[in-house]
Parts: sequence; C-alpha cells; structure tokens
Amino acid sequence: MFSKNITVDKILRGKISIIQLKKGFRYGFEAVFLAAFVNGYLKKIKKKKFLLADVGSGVGTISLIIAYQNNDISITAIENNKSYLELASENFKKNNFQKKINLIEGDILNIDSQLNNFFDFVVTNPPFYVDKQKQSQNELDNYAKRIINYESWIEGSLKILKDKGVIFLIIPTGLLEKTLISLRKKAGSFRIFPIWPNQKKSSKRLILMAKKGGSSPTELMSGLKLFNTQGKITQKARTYGENGIFNFL
Repeated sequence: MFSKNITVDKILRGKISIIQLKKGFRYGFEAVFLAAFVNGYLKKIKKKKFLLADVGSGVGTISLIIAYQNNDISITAIENNKSYLELASENFKKNNFQKKINLIEGDILNIDSQLNNFFDFVVTNPPFYVDKQKQSQNELDNYAKRIINYESWIEGSLKILKDKGVIFLIIPTGLLEKTLISLRKKAGSFRIFPIWPNQKKSSKRLILMAKKGGSSPTELMSGLKLFNTQGKITQKARTYGENGIFNFL
C-alpha cells in the first residue's frame, strides 16, 4: 500500500529507522526532543519498571526513542488512524521493539475506560491547529495537526494517568495558557521548558511537565536554544537529538 509513498529515515545516529510517508505529517524536532526530555527524567528518577502511554503516537517516533533508552519499560502507543497504525506496526517490528511497545487502536477523546488510572507516565505531542487555520491539501497532514477539541485531548490524557503520575507535552508556546487551564483541573507541579529558535527570537515551542494531583510551585526551566548566532545548530541541541536523552534534569 505504501511502497511508493514512503521514506525510511535514520535517527539517533542511525540506531533507529523510521518508516514514514513522503507527503503528509513527518516527525520533526518536537517528537525527538520530547522523547529525549522524558528519557532524561526517567534516568534521573531511576524507577525500575513503569507503564507509559504515547497518546496520538502517529508512526511511533516518540515510543521508539523512549524504548531505545529504557530497558524495564512497557509502552502503549495509542493511535486511531489506520494509515499511521500500519506504519507504526512496521516501525516497531523493524526496530525489534515489539516486546516493549504495545500498539493499540484507540481515540483519546473516547478512550476505553479500562485504561483509566492505568499509566505511570503519559507522553503526547497533541494536534494543535484549530478549524479556522489554513488546511493542508494532504488529508493525513491535516489529521495529525488539526484537533476538534484540544481540552478534551488533555482531559482524556489525564484520565489514563495514575494519581501522582506525570504527563509530558510539547506544544506551541501560544497554547500554554489554554493547556495550563485544562491541566489545572486535575494536575499541578508544572515544569515549563521553553525551546527558542535562537537567542534573538521568542520561544515557539515548549515542553510542559505536570503531575496528576501535584501542588508544588511552577518551575520555569532553563530551556534550549536550537541555533547559534551563525545559524548552526547548537552543541546541546545536536547532542540531545543524536543521543535521544537530555542530561540536565
């Protein structure tokens, strides 16, 4: 079905292969850095066994990077688009992570109640475009980026999270207020990690971490600059992207 419409791309210095569509939604730095951030946190807490959900997993990029860096982990990749499900299944097999990653067809806006309060961690790179924004001519691209009810996506992600469990999101900076309002209903102890294009431009993306039932003060973290004054990727950004793990947590 996809033989003429896919590419096979290497990440983490060639350690992981990603099968994805030539046209449509393709993984970017958001997926890589979110997974690397989560890996840094998991290494710090040294929890031996845990359950993690990758909500809206697409072709499985985030799940693959987390699986690569963690041995005692069980990941559930949740996706409801059949094209992405098919590609994700191939990616998990190609990288030999079938035992670590369980792929299920599910909609976080109407998730199976058996998954409620089930996971220690939830990771998500949610669709963020709204209906009034210009649509792509590619249906799968629209599917991956456009969402009908952003608040319900957050609510569903919190439902499947255990009490005191942690949720990680990467979002456009402009969605921070809306995201915090949605999370505050059940979560707190926010940690905000801004990502800047360079030292002159405002943050366009940020990673947001919250604990279900948490009440600690909000922390604004040091963040990361992607490019230096010469327009070259910074050493930190390159290292985190190539290794799939942040080491500052």
